This record gives sequence, C-alpha cells and structure tokens, in this order.
Amino acid sequence: MTARPSPVRQTNRRLRVVAGGRNLKPTLGTWAIFSSVAILLFFALILSRVALDKPALELSELRSQIQTEQDRYQQLRLEVAELQAPSRVLERAADLGLVYPSDVEVVVADGVGDPAPTDGDRFAEVKSILTAAP
Repeated sequence: MTARPSPVRQTNRRLRVVAGGRNLKPTLGTWAIFSSVAILLFFALILSRVALDKPALELSELRSQIQTEQDRYQQLRLEVAELQAPSRVLERAADLGLVYPSDVEVVVADGVGDPAPTDGDRFAEVKSILTAAP
C-alpha cells in the first residue's frame, strides 16, 4: 500500500511567495521628513532650555534688587541715628532759641488724673443734660 499525497488547497489567493526582497533605499522624501523632525526637536530643546533658564535669571535679578534695598535700608538707619543723636538735637534746639527752664512750675488741670466714676455715676451728667432739653 502506498500513500498518495493529499492535494494542497489554496485558501487565500492573495498570498504569494516572493522570491528575493527589494533593496530598500531611503528616498529624498524620507530624508526631508527625518531632517525636519530632527530640526524641530533641536528647536524644542532650545526652547525648553530658555524656558527653564528664564526663572533663574529673574531670581538673580530679584536677589540683586534685595541686596540693593538692604544696603539702602542700612544707610537710612544710619542717617536716622545721626539725626536723633543728642548732640545734634542740642545744637538744633540752641539754633531755634530753646533753653532749659530756670524754674519748674506745676500746673494742675481739673479732671485729669481723677479716678474714673463708678458705673452708676458714669452717665448721670449726660442724663441730666438730655432730660433738661425740651
């Protein structure tokens, strides 16, 4: 008994065997697309670096301004201290004709320094004024 080969059925007619492959060479269009993508990526990298460096430059400028203002503040404090110096105040007072008094006189004003009235008497005077008005 001999075996016969069974017939091969072709189920898909769109498939075919290719004997040898084509030599794929990049065309001018492929190089143009690759070059443009590379250039765009390069500019995106530069743009990202500039975006990252900008806040650092602003921070450096702010630090410089802070140092300038701190120096100015110290200079103004020194100027205030010089203006408040007792020797300067005495000279300025002498220029204006101010002198120390020869004798001290105490002036007493009524109602100043008296203890506060109690809550019951607090509004008595105001009530008498309001009731006397027509």
